[in-house]
Amino acid sequence: MVERLKKLYIFEGIETPFLEMILQNSKSKTFAKNSLVFQEWEKAENSFILISGVVSVIRGEKEINTIFEWDIFWEIGLVLNEPRTATIKAETDIEVLEITKNSINKIIKEYPNGEFIKVTILNRIIQNHNKS
Repeated sequence: MVERLKKLYIFEGIETPFLEMILQNSKSKTFAKNSLVFQEWEKAENSFILISGVVSVIRGEKEINTIFEWDIFWEIGLVLNEPRTATIKAETDIEVLEITKNSINKIIKEYPNGEFIKVTILNRIIQNHNKS
């Protein structure tokens, strides 16, 4: 699974031990088809990596995007203390890996290069967010 994480834009080039710590501090969750992973305007305290299945991104009443396996969503929740700007709905039965803001902060504090990695990840998230 570490090799899959390395392919996500925010983790490209990040050291394997750091990614292993992320996996150890993350939770696998499942959601049934048509269930909501989270709703627009909820407080964002986590992000998700879609391990299997398909989800749709809905803003207001309109579907604005589709997310497929091995993509990360709501990584901006690891950076900003803002409410979610869209709803995520499971289009199929899905499995996600949940990464909480607290676990990322804990890992960064414990990891030798943590602050540098934090800056790298935060910059990638912000740059990607600004492209949207």
